[in-house]
Amino acid sequence: MNQTNKVFYTLVAIFLSCSIEMAGQVQKVISGTVTELFGKTAEPLVGVNVNLVNNQNRSLGGGITNLNGQYNVKIPEGEKDLTIVYSYIGMKTKRIKYTGQTLLNVTLESESMAVDEVVVSARRLNRNDLGISDKEMVSATQKVDMEKLIAAAPVVSIEEALQGQLGGVDIVLGGDPGSRSAIRIRGTSTLNASSDPLIVIDGVPYPTEISDDFNFSTATEEDLGALLNISPNDIASVEEISLGEIYIASVEVLKDASATAIWGTQGANGVLVIKTKQGTVGKTRFSFSSKWTMKEDPSTIPMLNGKEYTSLMQESIWNSAKYIGLNNPGNKYLNMLSDAPAIGDNPDWRYYDEYNQNTNWLDYVRQKALVSDNSFSMNGGGEKATYRFSLGYMSDIGTTIGTSMNRLNTSMVINYQFSNKLKFGADFSYSQTNTDANWTNTIRSEALSKMPNKSPFTVNDLTGALTDEYFTYHDPNFEGSFNGKSNYNPVAMAHEAINRTVQREGKITFRADYEILPGFYYKGWASINMRAIKTRRFLPQVVTGVEQVNKYANQSADAYSDQLALQTENKLMYIKNWNDKHNIIANVLVRTGQYINSGYNSEVYGNASSDLSDPVVGTTISDMNSSESETRNVSFVGVLNYTLLNRYVVHGSLNAEGNSAMGRNERMGYFPAVGLAWNFQNEPFMEKARDKWLDEAKFRFSIGQSGRAPSGASVYLGAYVKGTDYMNMSATKQARMQLDNLKWETSTEYNYGLDASVLKGRLRFTFDYYYKTVKDLLQKNYKLPSTTSFGSISYFNSGKMENKGWEFRTDVVIFENKDWRINGYVNFSRNENKITELPANMVQENYSPKNGAYAARAEVGRPIGSFYGYRYKGVYQNTDATYARDAEGNVMNDAKGRPIVMKNLTATCQPGDAMYEDINHDGVINQYDIVYLGNANPTLTGGAGLTVKYKQFSINTFFHGRFGQSVVNTARMNNESMHGNANQSTAVLRRWKNEGDITDIPRALYGEGFNYLGSDRFVEDTSFLRLKQLTLNYAFPKSICNKLGITSLTCFVTGYNLFTWSSYTGQDPEVNLPSRPTDLATDGATTPVSRRYTFGFNLSF
Repeated sequence: MNQTNKVFYTLVAIFLSCSIEMAGQVQKVISGTVTELFGKTAEPLVGVNVNLVNNQNRSLGGGITNLNGQYNVKIPEGEKDLTIVYSYIGMKTKRIKYTGQTLLNVTLESESMAVDEVVVSARRLNRNDLGISDKEMVSATQKVDMEKLIAAAPVVSIEEALQGQLGGVDIVLGGDPGSRSAIRIRGTSTLNASSDPLIVIDGVPYPTEISDDFNFSTATEEDLGALLNISPNDIASVEEISLGEIYIASVEVLKDASATAIWGTQGANGVLVIKTKQGTVGKTRFSFSSKWTMKEDPSTIPMLNGKEYTSLMQESIWNSAKYIGLNNPGNKYLNMLSDAPAIGDNPDWRYYDEYNQNTNWLDYVRQKALVSDNSFSMNGGGEKATYRFSLGYMSDIGTTIGTSMNRLNTSMVINYQFSNKLKFGADFSYSQTNTDANWTNTIRSEALSKMPNKSPFTVNDLTGALTDEYFTYHDPNFEGSFNGKSNYNPVAMAHEAINRTVQREGKITFRADYEILPGFYYKGWASINMRAIKTRRFLPQVVTGVEQVNKYANQSADAYSDQLALQTENKLMYIKNWNDKHNIIANVLVRTGQYINSGYNSEVYGNASSDLSDPVVGTTISDMNSSESETRNVSFVGVLNYTLLNRYVVHGSLNAEGNSAMGRNERMGYFPAVGLAWNFQNEPFMEKARDKWLDEAKFRFSIGQSGRAPSGASVYLGAYVKGTDYMNMSATKQARMQLDNLKWETSTEYNYGLDASVLKGRLRFTFDYYYKTVKDLLQKNYKLPSTTSFGSISYFNSGKMENKGWEFRTDVVIFENKDWRINGYVNFSRNENKITELPANMVQENYSPKNGAYAARAEVGRPIGSFYGYRYKGVYQNTDATYARDAEGNVMNDAKGRPIVMKNLTATCQPGDAMYEDINHDGVINQYDIVYLGNANPTLTGGAGLTVKYKQFSINTFFHGRFGQSVVNTARMNNESMHGNANQSTAVLRRWKNEGDITDIPRALYGEGFNYLGSDRFVEDTSFLRLKQLTLNYAFPKSICNKLGITSLTCFVTGYNLFTWSSYTGQDPEVNLPSRPTDLATDGATTPVSRRYTFGFNLSF
């Protein structure tokens, strides 16, 4: 007991001793009340930020006021020279020197200017990531306010919002959810690589490199849709305050080589610079946006009904029987007329009911669809730290059954300013996109061509009604069997086949800014991007009807790919101005990138279900492979910008870049750029004009070089393999040549520009003319002479190409007063592409003349994407018309004096057959008669918008157009060929049947003749002008919003793609461009861009 008492008394003594010591070191506290004056009454302010900062403006602690406006802040020990900072959104910040006060009451005053007005007044002073302002810019760039574009528009991707908004940027959208969009900036500048631009998000290049072994035929939409996982709602507005910075340009396009130089060879196709929204100073603000959209297809191609189809088939087969001779003992068509019950009339046949229907197959595979898009964000912060959190979910169901996409995205942005010199930031984002696509993209063309007299479902023998069981039988003598692309039940394909892709992507970026000395800064970031894509495909037997041993029977495919991108940038920036006479901006930066890719793919058949796709579980393996690669690059960039007297600007840069794909002798590439600008509105002789009407007038000129390295990992490396052909012994032989001297594909671009603004910004316009040459084109699989012992090498430099064109945009405020504002814009751009030197030994396509075939070739003087074929002259009306004629139009005779009858390839022409121009007048239509027919490059693209605002109401219209593009309408060709068993369009009801028929559509010939050779008959101009958007918007007045306790509320109704003016006969003139520039541009009746109707609202509080 005594021992316990001793311990107790000892603890009490220690406690009292500590208490006495702590009492002597009571921490100092300052408290008080913060109020705001309403008239003569002081009202407490809730949520005021109270911060203690030192002489470097670094925060040492603080707090916020409570419901009574009271605060209580502890003073840190040992700190001197402190300042107390009181800040609140909409109020003037007050700074009071701390001199030992314990009680300090403060009254804050309202800002004399609104935040928007402050932004406008400061806008011209803000600079891009290189510290260069608009006045000091010498390059061709254009900025777009994304927030205004999507405020009342039902867009689900950034590509859709930007279409038609940017001069020189041609965007073609896909029709299915998540489908690839083609983006071209100033045309195509390569033969064998991707033409997509570099995408930069918050200063970090987005990794979208396409490797050499990329399979375009099996690629998922996510493989190609670079912008798909960025929510448009997360893009910053043109002016947004964050820790004292104004984020200019939510989306900026860099076009010429001078502008793209700092992004190195990755920016050879142009650069899209995207800035996402940041946190803003002030109390926490919440925003919620919701949109609901209904989609429907435009009018489709009218097709034959069941009776019209069977009548056509019987006529077609009979014509073919006569064509080869009714007395010919090998005439298979006479037997087909009686042995093809699929088009006959035999009630005793087992499938008579299933083949005597009237089916509109397309209506079975398309639907009206719904899209919902919801986003939520919160942001706020004080003078030291800001944050922004966003969460969005979008669900997009396609108009083709079996297609859909849903995207979940979230992001967190934190910026913290430790002092006036040091600032840190961190960006975190995650997105998951689930995409369902059809197993094959031919489902619509299959539905159009499917026999309309055939049923998609079996028929109940007793009731004659359709069941819910798919009908998969194919008449082997008439229809054939599934071949991987056709001859399947499209209804079953849409509902039962699986093609599901899940993409998960996480990005983390850490940033640091430090002012080393006045005007001398360090800026750096490090970024990690992790992307995983998983695709599962399953083709059930019920779709194809093939036998169990067929490789397509219950075929399953699994594919995985993982990409890790590690990127860094370290930059030193120096900005110095001497009395507004001399201004220097200098940058030196080092950028590195490391990209690690791995992938796996397996394909098996004979599965019991879609969930059993493991290659080792009772299945037959048809394909299996895996890959892993790593690439690296490093760039050293120097930029110097000098301005004299605020008028004359000289700009220069040099990019030295190394890439692991290049050989040791050419691993480093050096790409310079220079530019000049003259701000002649600041000239003394322009003073009067400047005072009255002139705001800005600037001439620009720049020249720069950019390069391109082959994609892939170490493609320059040679390789050796084991051989057995050396004196009957095993040996090692060289299988691939080392490419140490492979050069960079280099482009040189000249740009001339003019920017002007008059009447206090009411009229602005910009014009650019450019000329770009590309040399040392990278040629893939270059053939070598056999004496080298190599069949080919992977890459070789050869060939030249050029692009030239102009861009123009004007913005105008037509009328403006207190209640009304009418403004609009117009932009046009034209690009001309031409091959000036054909790559040596270039492998052209192996053109073989046949029905439906075109020659896609690269020729000097022609643009990339050119195609060749025959000139269609109509139909031979009678026997005399089939006689061959010379250049003067005289009938040619043979040695016996008999007229020579024209031949379409090997087929002798008869009345009713297709007539083609005999270019060389030899009496035979063959490969020597093909001519240039067109190319897929539009000659003119543009957009125009008009906004009419009256008080709280506004109407927005936007038109988009593309002109001069030629494509092969393969859907129309298939629907008018009358050569097989495919259904045809109602246009064939005008087909030739007898002499005297006035028509340009040949007769029907089943399996015979050459009535649809690749010719200009099916080459169409896809020029169009489209009313892309019409929006009615209403913003609730501030008085109502205040009563509801919210900041703002807007509601809108929008129609998309409402009207299209075009002479194109296909479903949609907005035909997608091929992935490879040299491929043929065709319209295969894929899902067209839908017509949409949207209702939504935007709420902030």
